[in-house]
Amino acid sequence: MIVTNYTKLFSIEFLHDFYRDSADAFRDNKLRNEILQDINIKPDEATLKTMNGYRIKSKLQKNKMICFVQTIALIDTTGGSPKVNVINKPMVTFNENTILTFKIFINSARFLNNSNLRRFDSKDKILKFGNDSGNKRDAMLSLSQKIPAYKTSDTYKTGMIVTNTGNLSFEAIKDSDPAHIQNTTKIQFWSHITDFVQYVNQADLVNDTNGEKCFGLIKISFKKNLTNDFSLLKKSSTAAQNNLILGKEYIIHFKTNAAN
Repeated sequence: MIVTNYTKLFSIEFLHDFYRDSADAFRDNKLRNEILQDINIKPDEATLKTMNGYRIKSKLQKNKMICFVQTIALIDTTGGSPKVNVINKPMVTFNENTILTFKIFINSARFLNNSNLRRFDSKDKILKFGNDSGNKRDAMLSLSQKIPAYKTSDTYKTGMIVTNTGNLSFEAIKDSDPAHIQNTTKIQFWSHITDFVQYVNQADLVNDTNGEKCFGLIKISFKKNLTNDFSLLKKSSTAAQNNLILGKEYIIHFKTNAAN
């Protein structure tokens, strides 16, 4: 006998310091936990078809989007008593070239009003996140790009984030450019922020060449050789191990604005 079973394929946790740190958040636990009231995550049309074909379902839970995939569970009755043996592999074999695309939309101005992103020059640009980032720190798998190193040749807008040679993180609280160089020691231009947190930053901005008309895109690849253990499925020459579901937990972490 064969029965169906659903296993977590991956999850994405959406973090924003405003919802964790603000006084309102502590007074209202619902606000603190439900960032996904202020942003909306939707699969695009092609992804919906792919998810249906691959038997993938998604649900939102507090500040997480969780995707489950159908697997096979076998009922073994050879020992007299029924025993369920779950095969931790997708029922439908994934094409490694497939990419799931989810669009991020803003539901409330509160999200951007309390974010460093509001000061970015994002005209004709869009935020892009993906499990091809390779941005792993300890056990954290960030879908955003690594915070870029400060360069005297770059122009910095208020809200942009950099790291210095000591791997400390700073947020620009005033604009600067190569004609008016202000390195991270200039406290009137830079604010030291929490180190080792992989915040969403200017490196996540890409040109919106396709006219997506949304706040951001999340692209999840099925490739089994992604950098730094970001892959959804195990790649192995042993048949029993190949395609095992790894249940990855990804993070996208937004930051409050240091400058008013």
